[in-house]
Amino acid sequence: VSYSAGGLAAALNGRMLLVALVMSLLMIDLVKKRRPRNFPPGPQLFPLVGTFVDFKQPLHLALQKVRAPWTFSLLTISYPSMTLITTQEALVHQAEIFADRPNIPLLQEIFRGFGLISSNGHIWRQQRKFALATLKSLAVNFEEKVQEESRYLVETIEEEKGQPFDPHYKINSAVSNIICSITFGNRFDYHDSRFQELLHSLAETLLLIGSFWGQLYNAFPLIMRWLPGPFRKIFRHWEKLQYFVKGVIAKHKEDLDQSEAGDYIDCYLKEIEKFKGDTTSYFHEENLLCSTLDLFLTGTETTATAIRWALLYMAAYPHIQGRATEGSFA
Repeated sequence: VSYSAGGLAAALNGRMLLVALVMSLLMIDLVKKRRPRNFPPGPQLFPLVGTFVDFKQPLHLALQKVRAPWTFSLLTISYPSMTLITTQEALVHQAEIFADRPNIPLLQEIFRGFGLISSNGHIWRQQRKFALATLKSLAVNFEEKVQEESRYLVETIEEEKGQPFDPHYKINSAVSNIICSITFGNRFDYHDSRFQELLHSLAETLLLIGSFWGQLYNAFPLIMRWLPGPFRKIFRHWEKLQYFVKGVIAKHKEDLDQSEAGDYIDCYLKEIEKFKGDTTSYFHEENLLCSTLDLFLTGTETTATAIRWALLYMAAYPHIQGRATEGSFA
């Protein structure tokens, strides 16, 4: 009897401990996700999952039901966010309030607060201003590079001889080559195995960042950092991409001509020399590496995806394809 009583007491203590642990986690989660002061209103908040929006209907209609006059907040499983309904009010009249960048744990882990995507405050403004000015100065021959690359793309499509094929990496190769021409100063052959390996690593990295595992990492970074899982591929791919770009930067440093800047890396290396010794400057090789990867990463996938969607729509609507071919949309 004493043994049974002791076992029952142990079981009850274990359950009470579990209940107390669950309640503590829920309280911590609610405190963590509570809306900051002066934060825009939003839909009902639920433990762990944050807010919930009915996406069975079109997205813009679902969001309109929970909107404030021009913005509303969404508290997701990982971090609070705001959705803008009217951007002019936020970006023009409330520009300073909306200047900060979101703190996304997974991106912070791989970029370490450098570059154009994950940096914030003064460093972000400085890097963004330089990137815009530099790309604008290099855009003189941009149209020529696009036309040249389009010819290579047409040639590689013609190699299929009218047979069905997946255009994903052909289009990615073309878009990436235009970015490479501006940032690295050269393009790559579509059949270059190393180039294709980098594009596959890039595509899988973006897919994993947006996957369930990527979101789980953003929700519980302190725990997920020590656990195995498919998201580990993100860091392996990132090391591979970093190694490649570091090699390109090293080659540029050897061949740098101070009197002429041929690409983005050349311009950045000159900026590093210009601000050498300035403690308030963030122009250094770590920022160069991350900024270059930002351009390579975001520029390739976004533009290539838009082009693939355009091809899909033209395949689905041949009459539109005919008008595009003729160049007539009047």
